[in-house]
Amino acid sequence: MDSRKTEQSTKISDSIEGSLKHRNRRKTGSSINSSSLVRELELPSKKMSGLAALKTHYRPFICPLDLVLSQIPEGARLYDIGCGSGALPYLALKLRSAEVAHGYDISVEAVRSAKAFDVDREKFQIVHMQAQNTPPPLHGYDTVTMVDVLHHIPPNIQDDFLRKTIAQMDSGARLIIKDIEGSKVVGAFFNQLHDLLLAKEWVHHRRSQDIRRVLQSMGATVSQPVLRWTLWYPHFQIVALVP
Repeated sequence: MDSRKTEQSTKISDSIEGSLKHRNRRKTGSSINSSSLVRELELPSKKMSGLAALKTHYRPFICPLDLVLSQIPEGARLYDIGCGSGALPYLALKLRSAEVAHGYDISVEAVRSAKAFDVDREKFQIVHMQAQNTPPPLHGYDTVTMVDVLHHIPPNIQDDFLRKTIAQMDSGARLIIKDIEGSKVVGAFFNQLHDLLLAKEWVHHRRSQDIRRVLQSMGATVSQPVLRWTLWYPHFQIVALVP
């Protein structure tokens, strides 16, 4: 790795560490944490129904979306892979002043629920895609997020999915991956139970360092993983700059 890439990697890692120290603060001085994000999602979730409403409203208590938001630049052009009902794109528009916040999901119900968000439909677009057609072209977006998606992909094609994602992105764009840390066996087991109950799916957790190596093999500059526990779930986040 040349000195320029090393400097970029250091800056990304420093940015993540700084966001952890100040994760409850924005430039405006307002507080961003799991409770504040739940409040932001309360009204839209009331317009949804069933499990989608519950998952959207209370997801910040399970998934550290504040950590993800801390790495989305102000004014980003965001694309969220596997966005569910669109909670993260919506929060990026409101709290990070995203220029656009688009995404897709393979669940028809989740995409239908995205209509509950009362935002500019040019800036906020959530579409349905078949799994075999993903990832979509990602050119024109400077930030791509993948939150709790990877462990739902069959293990034999996870690495290929990551490589295709990087290949679809613009040079200099950033990929933010948040997933369950596979090296934390007990915590990963609890998440396995969680997904069996809610998604009726047997999922496949990975070690963050393994994911990091896959991205580096594509020439990406990748931060060290950041670990965050919520309840009994071990989350990791890494940020990669596309070469």
